[in-house]
Amino acid sequence: MGLVSLFTDISSESIQSILPLFILEIGGSTLVLGLISGVTNAIANILKGITGWMSDKINKRKPFIVAGYTLSNLSKPLIGLSPSWGMVLGLKTTDRIGKGLRTSSRDALISYYAEKKGKAFGLHRAMDTLGAVFGSLLAFLLLFLNFDYSQIILFSIIPGLIAIAFLLPVKDVSPEELDKKLGKKNQTNKIKKIDRNFIKLIVILGVIEFASLDVVFLILRASDYIPPGLIFLIPVFYLVLNVVYTIFSPINGSLSDRFGRKPIIIIGLSILLISCVILAFPIEVSLFSVLLIIIIYIMHGFYLASVDPISRAYIADLAGKEKRGRAYGYYYFSVGFISMAEALVFGYLYDAFSFTWAFIYISILLTVCIVIFAITDFSKIVKRN
Repeated sequence: MGLVSLFTDISSESIQSILPLFILEIGGSTLVLGLISGVTNAIANILKGITGWMSDKINKRKPFIVAGYTLSNLSKPLIGLSPSWGMVLGLKTTDRIGKGLRTSSRDALISYYAEKKGKAFGLHRAMDTLGAVFGSLLAFLLLFLNFDYSQIILFSIIPGLIAIAFLLPVKDVSPEELDKKLGKKNQTNKIKKIDRNFIKLIVILGVIEFASLDVVFLILRASDYIPPGLIFLIPVFYLVLNVVYTIFSPINGSLSDRFGRKPIIIIGLSILLISCVILAFPIEVSLFSVLLIIIIYIMHGFYLASVDPISRAYIADLAGKEKRGRAYGYYYFSVGFISMAEALVFGYLYDAFSFTWAFIYISILLTVCIVIFAITDFSKIVKRN
C-alpha cells in the first residue's frame, strides 16, 4: 500500500505543485481556488465517512481501495485538457471521489496489520510523501525544460498507471480472520456504538486538522516571495516541504507511540501558527524573501508530519477492530463539512480583502483550536487496542 500511495502521489503532486498557477492561467481567481479546494475536499471526506461505514458493513476493504485508486489515477491527468476552471472543478471532483472511496478502507486495512500504529501510519505517510517529493521534482524538471502546465498534468498518467498495477498483490483482511491467524480470541469488549465522547474527539480532531493552511494558498503566496522569472522554483519549495514531511512523519509517529499523540500534535499546530503569522505581513522580493519562504515550507512540512499521520493513529486508538472502518468514516465525514467552509472563507478573504486578512483569520482560528485541543482531556475516551 505504501508503493501504491508513492506512485499515486508522484502523479498527484506533480499536478498539485502547479495546479493553482494553472487555474489562474485559465481564468480562475483566489476565490475559485478556495471553491475548488473546499468543495472537492468536502466531497472526498464525506465519501470517506460513507465508505468507512460500508466497508465495516460488508467486511471488505480491497474493492473500495481498487475502485478509488483507479478512478483517481485515470481522471486527474485529463485536467490538463481543461479550457476553464469549471472543467477543472469537475475532474478534480472525480479525482476526490476516488480518494473518498479508498481512504477509510485503506487506513483500516493498515491498522489491522499494525501493532505499533503510530509507526505504521508514519511509515505509510512517509512513502506517500516520498511520492510527493518525486512528483514535485518531476514538475520542476518539466517546467525547467519548458513544458507547459497542461503537458505536465497529462504526463502524470504514467505513474498513475504504475500505482494501479501495484494494487494487484494487496490482500484483503477481516478482523476475525486476522485474529484467527494470530491465534487470538475474538474480543467482544470493543466499542460497538459511537458515543458522545467519541464524536466529540472526532470533531475536535477534524477541526484541528483543517484549521490549517491549504497548500494551494501556500503555493499562491509563495509567488509573492520570488521574482516572476523564477516561478519554476515553486515545485522545488514543494519538494522541500515533502522531504521534511517524509523524514519527520515516521519519527513523529514513533514519538507519539512513546510520549502520546497530544503533545506532538500541539507542537505541529503551533509551528503552523507561527508560519501563518509570518505570511500575514507584506514583503519585498529579495534574497531574504526567498530564504524565508523556504523556511516556511520547511515549517509546513513539519506541521503536516506532526498532525496528519498522528491524527489517524489517534482514531485507531479510539475504536475496536470491528468498528475501525466506521471510526475513520465518522472522522473524515466531520472533516468534509469543516474543510469546505474553511477554504471558502479563506479564499474569499484573500480575494475580496487581502492576504493579510486571510492569514490573520487562519491564525485566530488556529489559536482557538490549539487552546481547545490542549485543555480537552482525552484520557477518558482513548482505548488502546
